[in-house]
Amino acid sequence: MSKEIVILAIDEETYRDKESSVAELPQALWTPQFATVLNAVLDAEPKVIGLDMILPTSAEGVIPGYDKSWRLALNRAAKKSQIVLSFAKHQVEPVEPVWHQFNAVLAADFPRNVSPANISTDDDGIVRRVPTSFSGEETDTTVPSFTSELFLRARGLDLSALQEKPELILNFAAANRPPIYSFGDILACAETGHPEFFKEQFADRIVLLGGVLDIEDRRLTSGRFATLPEGQDIGPRCVKQSVSNNYSGERRDLMPGVLIHAAAIDNLLHNSDLHSLPSWTRYVLIATLSLFSILVFVILKPKGALPIWVVAMLCWCVVATLAFAHFLIIPIITGIFAMSLAAPTGIALRMGSMDRARRQLRQAFSLYLPRSEVDRLVREEKLPSLGGELRDVTILFSDIASYSTLSERVAPGPLVDELNRYFGRMTDIVQAHGGFVDKFIGDGVLAIFGAPLVRPNSSADAVRASLAMIKSLQEEPLFIGGDGRIAIRIGLHRGDAIVGNIGSSQRFNYTVMGDAVNVASRLEGVGKHYGIPIVASEQVQEAAAGDFAFRELDFIRVVGRDQPVRLFQPLEPEDAAALDLESFQAALALWRKGAFAEAATAFATLAQQGDTLAARYVVWAQSYAETPLSGWEGIIQQGSK
Repeated sequence: MSKEIVILAIDEETYRDKESSVAELPQALWTPQFATVLNAVLDAEPKVIGLDMILPTSAEGVIPGYDKSWRLALNRAAKKSQIVLSFAKHQVEPVEPVWHQFNAVLAADFPRNVSPANISTDDDGIVRRVPTSFSGEETDTTVPSFTSELFLRARGLDLSALQEKPELILNFAAANRPPIYSFGDILACAETGHPEFFKEQFADRIVLLGGVLDIEDRRLTSGRFATLPEGQDIGPRCVKQSVSNNYSGERRDLMPGVLIHAAAIDNLLHNSDLHSLPSWTRYVLIATLSLFSILVFVILKPKGALPIWVVAMLCWCVVATLAFAHFLIIPIITGIFAMSLAAPTGIALRMGSMDRARRQLRQAFSLYLPRSEVDRLVREEKLPSLGGELRDVTILFSDIASYSTLSERVAPGPLVDELNRYFGRMTDIVQAHGGFVDKFIGDGVLAIFGAPLVRPNSSADAVRASLAMIKSLQEEPLFIGGDGRIAIRIGLHRGDAIVGNIGSSQRFNYTVMGDAVNVASRLEGVGKHYGIPIVASEQVQEAAAGDFAFRELDFIRVVGRDQPVRLFQPLEPEDAAALDLESFQAALALWRKGAFAEAATAFATLAQQGDTLAARYVVWAQSYAETPLSGWEGIIQQGSK
């Protein structure tokens, strides 16, 4: 409780005391009683007395001399520089004490005995500050406020001491609460003569006389959450005992004006008023908080950014609280509001940048990786890295027949343009059937079916793509050198292979490695021997037999592989219907048994029906019949790649 400031409160108790000398009198007629109390307080030698009340009317006009004692008391206090009256200026004409009271204090040698007691209210209706001075009637003069005048008078200072404080930001939490004395009790104390009580309670103190009533002169302040229950801070009693039912014991948001002035004076006395940051500093802080909130959500995923953002928000609250404990105002609510608005902005920017990054990543890597793999990388926000997995895939290997002959008469530039057109069409066909073009090897195309996406039947997809590639070149031919029509051979094989990013940490490709790739490339070369465009392994035929017709070709051992491979030719439905597949299978069985003469006769019958492959077997069977083979197993050894 404050030992420097006391309040003489015109409270509800004063009005309700039926035994008081002011009972049932209007306040304008209390001037004799005011004089009695003022003289008693002056006898106790206070530092200064401030009257936070305005008596704009008087009984002098009806009862001459009624206010004489009051005028004399005011004059006495003014001569000792111990009195400050208040007035309020809200419109053109101020609300001032009645003229003879005004003259009583101005007649003294000290000129500043009347000061404006206006209290500033912010736009939201809350009192957070009080002015320390006002502009005077003349443009070059400054008048101290009621609060400032009392402080300056108590400290023996002049207005220059407050030049750096045009207004005071109130710190209710740091202000010492002044004891409140009921005017009714103090009046009775003065009337019955207790000078020792006045000396003990008011000597060398700042005394404020004002209303502490239930409904009059109450303001909503920034200290509304720290107000004490009604009936607290009651000063010692002199004559009358406090009546407990005069106080509700409840907290009230609204604070009497005299208590606001008391808090302001206490802040000035102890330099405990609040200090705000310069405008530019506040703007920088808010901008920094906003930028941080945006960046944390742009850089990190929401799951990772949210805890950091919450911690930053809490840290901001802690910093603002610690700063407030040292009387520095940091815009805590504005900072929280700014961070709350900036966070969605950061999320929106991240989503926009992620979409842009995804598009860029997809566009960049779709030229080198399968689209499904690019989509996976984008979803996981990862860059490609080394690694592979064993997958059951079907390999398609195609090559241009007689490419060397076709290309030797074409300049490199035009040759590349024509190859690009060919590669573009073949790639479109492969991708349309669920495959992925791994690489282009010279004039060859290596494609994978069944990776990176798993397909229900990768072999059927590969066969379907192969037939479409052949048909495309038949229906819409492509040429090299203007007259060199492109024809291709295709090898198909199914098996386990390593699929993934293979190479070094500095350079790698998404590719496939394994025996399946080697077999497919060998089968492409075998097609030249049989004069057919597509050669598929037994593994492909078994997987795709439910979707396509196949003709068995032979049983061979390809270069670089000990295990023999049974070969098949996938057929379009119309081609399968035009061939006598059963007779071909029977002739092939004779060939396998080594009955070459009989096989030649059987194949010759088919050749007469237009079967070009059977015609080739006629030549081979006749040759083997003329030159018997020792140790024949029905397996052909591939002589070269």
